[in-house]
Amino acid sequence: MKRTWEFVLSIIGVGIAAISLIVMIIAVVYLNSIDLTEMMDYSLMTDSEFSMPEVDMSIKLFMALLWVGVISLFMALAGGLIAIFLLKGGNARGAGILLIITGILTVFHVWPLISFIVPGIMCLVRKPSETVEVIG
Repeated sequence: MKRTWEFVLSIIGVGIAAISLIVMIIAVVYLNSIDLTEMMDYSLMTDSEFSMPEVDMSIKLFMALLWVGVISLFMALAGGLIAIFLLKGGNARGAGILLIITGILTVFHVWPLISFIVPGIMCLVRKPSETVEVIG
């Protein structure tokens, strides 16, 4: 059975995940290279309701969330590529399960999530059409 739509949507999901991964890695490298605490010190000199420990904790939380995003996108990229090869090999059920798991991993990234969940469901739901022999 041809699974063109599942294959195309999986490739789109992998492409979006790759672009998002590159952008997030650039953001992490840039934010690690500058000193955010110094930048926040200047804004705290004005009237602010946040203390310095709260600002430091917020910066660390933000950086940790960026790293979680990078790791989830890397895992999504790997899972999507494996699912594409499974799909091309004829194992639609395994590819569908892997695509759904990959979509769940990218829960914070909406477009890869949609691009992995939809073909994953399509792989599991669509049944191959049976050929009917006409004797005559």
